[in-house]
Amino acid sequence: MTNTTIDIPGYQGRATRLEQACIFRVIDVEGCQIADMFVVSADDNSEVFSPPLTRQTGFRLTPRPGDLLYSNRRRPMLTFLDDTSPGPHDMAFAPCDPGFYIDLGADSSHPNCRDNFYQAISKLDIHIEPPPDPFNLFQNTVPKADGDFVVGQTLSKAGDYVEFRTEMDVIIVITACSVDLPIDGIEPIGGLSTPLRIQVD
Repeated sequence: MTNTTIDIPGYQGRATRLEQACIFRVIDVEGCQIADMFVVSADDNSEVFSPPLTRQTGFRLTPRPGDLLYSNRRRPMLTFLDDTSPGPHDMAFAPCDPGFYIDLGADSSHPNCRDNFYQAISKLDIHIEPPPDPFNLFQNTVPKADGDFVVGQTLSKAGDYVEFRTEMDVIIVITACSVDLPIDGIEPIGGLSTPLRIQVD
């Protein structure tokens, strides 16, 4: 799949298969939007992106351009090529789920990245339980020296993107994070989930 654009509405997700050596971008269309990126091997859906192994091999909290993203079998899945955003990005948080929004005062029907992952990947006739951990692009949750996280508003601007190259045949799932409620008085995505875009070169 080359020269393809996939638009992802706010509060939703989309999945696509990409062959090895594809280059793709995840674009924040309007700015201030978190993108949960899930990566699954197209050949064996039990092989998925592993934040812990990626941290261990890179010896840093989150990858930066030039780094590899590894699977739970310690195989390279993606190479992080470029980043036009100010960052930061996150590899510590699981996808938001109904319980997360209940804790914030909403109800269990609130849109969330876990359910959006299920819906998106089901379009490819795939079911994965539990969902793999994502790479949370543009998510501004920075750890302090004492181990607590500081939640900040997403800093990416309209048109900012991150770019990757696939190192195996993969399924990419991108969800537009739904965290439109304040956390500790901060609105991480400005109170509204807005569109993302996948651009495959």
